[in-house]
Amino acid sequence: MPEPVTLRAERMVAGGDALAHLADGRVAFLTGALPGEEVDVAIRNDRKDFVKATVTDVLDPSSERVEPPCPHRRAGCGGCGWMHFLPGAQFAAKVEIVAESLRRVGRFDENTVDSLIRMGGAVDPYGYRTTVRLVGLPDGGVGFREERSDEVVRIDHCQVAHENLSRVVREIDIAPGVELTLRTSAATNGVTARWTRPEDRQRRNEKRRSSAAPGESVRGLPADVHIGDRAFLIERIAGRNLQVSAASFFQSGPAGAELLVDAVGRAAPELVTADHAVDAYGGVGLFAATVMDAVRRVTLIESARSSCFDARENLSNRAGTGSKSVEIVRSDVGDWKPGEDADPIDVVVADPARSGLAKPGTAAMVRMNAPVIALVSCDPVSLARDARLLAEAAYAMESIEVLDLFPQTPHVECVTRFVRM
Repeated sequence: MPEPVTLRAERMVAGGDALAHLADGRVAFLTGALPGEEVDVAIRNDRKDFVKATVTDVLDPSSERVEPPCPHRRAGCGGCGWMHFLPGAQFAAKVEIVAESLRRVGRFDENTVDSLIRMGGAVDPYGYRTTVRLVGLPDGGVGFREERSDEVVRIDHCQVAHENLSRVVREIDIAPGVELTLRTSAATNGVTARWTRPEDRQRRNEKRRSSAAPGESVRGLPADVHIGDRAFLIERIAGRNLQVSAASFFQSGPAGAELLVDAVGRAAPELVTADHAVDAYGGVGLFAATVMDAVRRVTLIESARSSCFDARENLSNRAGTGSKSVEIVRSDVGDWKPGEDADPIDVVVADPARSGLAKPGTAAMVRMNAPVIALVSCDPVSLARDARLLAEAAYAMESIEVLDLFPQTPHVECVTRFVRM
């Protein structure tokens, strides 16, 4: 077995690792290290220009290091990769990761980035998640996957999940290899469940659905749990009731959704007086139903069938009112084009997946030709790439608000304001 390598961690980087340098000058990405720590590491991926390594021993611990309070994390659960990091210090590290990504990947001037970026809100570090995905163990138990592994760590609760979900976890058995997604509503305490079996995942041409009878795959679900892709919950965000189906995407929880709504309102105050706004990658209509409530005409673009179904329900109060209208378009944003006789678009709110706008989404933003874009990003590297693409398309960054919607993990959310030059 190779001898451990001793390194000094320098700073945190996108993805959640700490960065260090080997004696030969190569960059090393260290899983489990914190800035300033001297650590022994085992190299697991040795490349020409960099290595990836895992901490085996902490020789000089940081004052920001804590013992993970969760026994499942200490046993190897991969869900909370930053639980060894003091919660208050996590957020500051995330802000710096965003800034560094904009400087290094986006090629923006350091002074420009520092003048635009600000720390926004954060959810409570525990009990904030209202959706979890579990895996069945050979004996019917349940667990989460280990970090960078298909192995499963047995659990009986989750410290970052809503207590409704931990209650269900303690009551169920899952067939081996079955992946079960549970979601709860903080407003109503309702719970939905949907799952896939290993054989279902092998049939790539089939839709993801709960194709087996409940007793065959998941046992012990409480009678009040709603099962299947079409099951839905009602969540309350910014004073609005929103329908969220089990198969639809939603934020980490209602607290995170509220923070996003507030941040988008600050990034695009023009929504208060806008005549026409586009909710791109609109999901269940989170922004269309809240910060776009005063807009006369809203166009929501979303590719997922389930989310479009929910959005129609959540925005039904706008249909046929005369003074307010809504159009829900099921399409990839990159494929959508405004009609030749369409009203000019005043504001676009775009909330793409982790991969960001990329070139197709940026081209769509350019076609929409809105004076203001509020971009919601859930990955600092994709934000940096998108910001560079938008800059090349004559959109300038005016503000970057960093939010922590996933404490105990390296995931970070940003809301960035762009204006047409």
